[in-house]
Amino acid sequence: MTLRSIQSRTYSMPLFSLALNFSWEAIFSLYVAETLFEKTAFAIWMLLDLGLIYTTVTYGAHEWPHAPVVGRHIGKIWAVACAWSCLFLWCGCRWWLGLGGTGTGGAVSPKEGKVYRGVEGPDSTELGYWSVVVIQNVLSGSLVAQLVVRGSSRGSGYGIWAARFGASLVGLNGYFGYVWWVWPEAHGYVVGDLSVCLGGTWVVLDLVYLAVLREVKKGERKKSESEKSERKKVR
Repeated sequence: MTLRSIQSRTYSMPLFSLALNFSWEAIFSLYVAETLFEKTAFAIWMLLDLGLIYTTVTYGAHEWPHAPVVGRHIGKIWAVACAWSCLFLWCGCRWWLGLGGTGTGGAVSPKEGKVYRGVEGPDSTELGYWSVVVIQNVLSGSLVAQLVVRGSSRGSGYGIWAARFGASLVGLNGYFGYVWWVWPEAHGYVVGDLSVCLGGTWVVLDLVYLAVLREVKKGERKKSESEKSERKKVR
């Protein structure tokens, strides 16, 4: 996505979605995750997002000619969105894990066999699930809206869509479906009504994105062919 953004001189990920995604990775890497492996995994995703942040700050103004104030201050706007997202997620994680002034005994949805920071009950896996599935839905919906508003495929492409969709399908629906399969007693929420709704909604939105992208590219090809034809007539 970063390379495509640089080539197109635009940004690929919607502003708030990028702030929310980066904040989630930061909070889980620096605060929630316990093992070195988990911390490293989240940190790697944070580093990958730096390229997207760079293209947003560098080329963001190109997408806001109708609102030059936003274009001029897009870096500051993103920073404020990121700061708020970090605060929101930090507060939410403390509340879920029972660390918000009530101790771990006040954890939301405690489970037998789940241990967090040496205390049985708090379930950081379920916290990770609900937070990421909501963020995924925000991202998928925002991407569809961004594509429709731009009416252009700049910053996007079939390869980018396939990589993002495949990674999300495996990393979200696939992984949590697996943990439910091997330990259903502790992960029953994965097959609950709300979970199925959210897990299916982002998939539908991504497929809608693919359909819209196809139509946008078709329109771009027709426009390009028409311009070539006009140039030939002039000659």
